[in-house]
Amino acid sequence: MEGGDGREDSSACSRNWAMLARDVLIVIFLKLGTMEVLRAAGSVCRSWRKVATEEPVLWRRIRMINHGYFGSDAFKLVEPARIAIDRSGGQLEWFAAANFADDNLLQYLCDRTSVLKKLGLTSLGQLSAAALTETAKRQPLLEEIQITFGPFSKKLTEILGTACPHLKSFKLNHTDIHVTTCLHLTQTMKRRYLMTTRPWGLPRACISFAISSLLVTG
Repeated sequence: MEGGDGREDSSACSRNWAMLARDVLIVIFLKLGTMEVLRAAGSVCRSWRKVATEEPVLWRRIRMINHGYFGSDAFKLVEPARIAIDRSGGQLEWFAAANFADDNLLQYLCDRTSVLKKLGLTSLGQLSAAALTETAKRQPLLEEIQITFGPFSKKLTEILGTACPHLKSFKLNHTDIHVTTCLHLTQTMKRRYLMTTRPWGLPRACISFAISSLLVTG
């Protein structure tokens, strides 16, 4: 900031950002995205890096979508995701990843947290039903699941509904799901919430019926 004589404000020039209090830095970092903290804020100086690497509260939510990586380049984010998971110190509650989460990463996640409540994944064909099944069984606190273009079957929906007793929301965007699969999930998630986009070949009425059945049966 410039003063009346055109010179910069000496107070702004002398401010030492490295001396910000830890609780202030935590508030700032929580307003940033996962990638911003990993690649930018955590590299500003030693004190900022110390907070970024030693405060699990910053990593209870890991959201790595809209990251600008496409196709095979997205898999470059596997290692940063593992670093973020490690920094959560077993307190990870929300994990969202687009286009790069595979079976190995899900296993890595489950080995390091058992308190996951929200899971959002976009698959490019690299996720298996077996991995999703194992994740559901190892994360009994799951409340919300959102999966785009992942593997689905009647057996998988049954496992999701029964292995996760706290499951309240299941959001599905898929082009190959059958009416019976929707209805089966409503049976295993009674009095909970199911959302699905309209898949090809699945009449809108069937989706409405599945959701209505879910709300009125118990």
